[in-house]
Amino acid sequence: MNYLDIDTRDPDEYLAAVDALRWEKLKKQIRYVWTNTDYFRPRFLEAGVSAPEDIRSLADFRRLPAFLDKARHRDSQEASLARYDHPLGLHLTTAPENAIHLAATSGTTGTPTFYVFSKKDLETTYIVLGRMFQVAGIRPGDTVFHAFGLSLWLAGITFVQALEAYGARPVAVGAEGGVPKILRYIELTRPRVLFATPSMVKQLIERAPKELGKPAAALSIRVIGCCGEPGASQPLFRQLVREEFNAQVFDFMGGAWHNGCITCDAKEAHGMHYMAEDYCYRYDLVNPESKAPLELRDGVVGEAIHTALEYEAAPAFRNATGDIFRLHVGECPGCGHFGARLEILGRADDMLMIKGVKAYPAAIQKVVHEFRPRLSGELRIRLFAPPPKVEPPLRLVVEAGEHTPESAWPELARALEQRVRELLTFRPAVTLLPFGSLPRSGAKTKLIEVTPC
Repeated sequence: MNYLDIDTRDPDEYLAAVDALRWEKLKKQIRYVWTNTDYFRPRFLEAGVSAPEDIRSLADFRRLPAFLDKARHRDSQEASLARYDHPLGLHLTTAPENAIHLAATSGTTGTPTFYVFSKKDLETTYIVLGRMFQVAGIRPGDTVFHAFGLSLWLAGITFVQALEAYGARPVAVGAEGGVPKILRYIELTRPRVLFATPSMVKQLIERAPKELGKPAAALSIRVIGCCGEPGASQPLFRQLVREEFNAQVFDFMGGAWHNGCITCDAKEAHGMHYMAEDYCYRYDLVNPESKAPLELRDGVVGEAIHTALEYEAAPAFRNATGDIFRLHVGECPGCGHFGARLEILGRADDMLMIKGVKAYPAAIQKVVHEFRPRLSGELRIRLFAPPPKVEPPLRLVVEAGEHTPESAWPELARALEQRVRELLTFRPAVTLLPFGSLPRSGAKTKLIEVTPC
């Protein structure tokens, strides 16, 4: 994992050295985005910055407000479509003909937002993703079965191309192929590595005996890389993969604006190792409410502002991602690597406020997974109105485990309610459903359902 020439085991010294590297790159990037007069320069002027030289330090940079977020990103795209007849955004910082690759968000909650890559951006993305592949033990020449969605999602075509650039051999059936086809092609192509969401991994485990007449462990897969939804960092999921697939599991996040994080293969994940200090400022943490910059130190929790340090096309620059991270700096208890790790706690727009108590769906999911196999692990949070405010009690619907008798459901529901109360300081109203009641998906599973009364 050592790709930076920083020789220290002291967290403060490490962050100081990384800050110095970041600032040298940021000075150039600030001047670069200043040339964009459609979007970025007006944002600087609104913030009281009349010239790039007004930003004299990393601290000055961190005090700037957010320049982008999802809503402003979409507005920028719509404005460029009206003005220039392309959806790449007013914040595009290169000529449109230099934008050679597009990826996008899923668009499930509105208009998708595009990630735009120049040739240089794409090559740097391959470097960062290649670091993650290496940590996962993927070798050049490995067959990698790709079961993420193959739409414009970042983990789709972008990952397939990154695998090829790395020297691996992707089998890009994609989640769209469906579980039966995916299992047949895994048996046919004998991949050592599988890329899939945690939801898809669980489906493959459940359905391999029926579709193939043998368990998932009998297949060739020995490394599984997950992203796209919470779950792959949770101890019980990692144990499930080891037992049912006889495979290592790595939870990762990356591809957008040179971001790259991956867990090690410890029994318990201790946050995602950050693999892109030299290309992306991903943990510029601010207070989620006041938006004031937080002191970056081991254990601090905040909302992430994302800035790519040398991106050419439509860069993340002071981009409020909505991700809530806990920063860890030091030696990883799982593998001993020294550096920065990011623990994903949730998203600011998914935060639930229950009588003043803040809770995130991923944290609730983690508690539910403690009860496997008595519970299947599938759940939905059912609200009467959009978050964040929730009128208590929060309604939590969970599936019973495949072999859990209905007579045990009432006691199991009470036990889950009490465990959530102990760990998250609020008591939900839990309803159990029979195994298989909640729909499965190979793509991202939305844990929150809003059903107005």
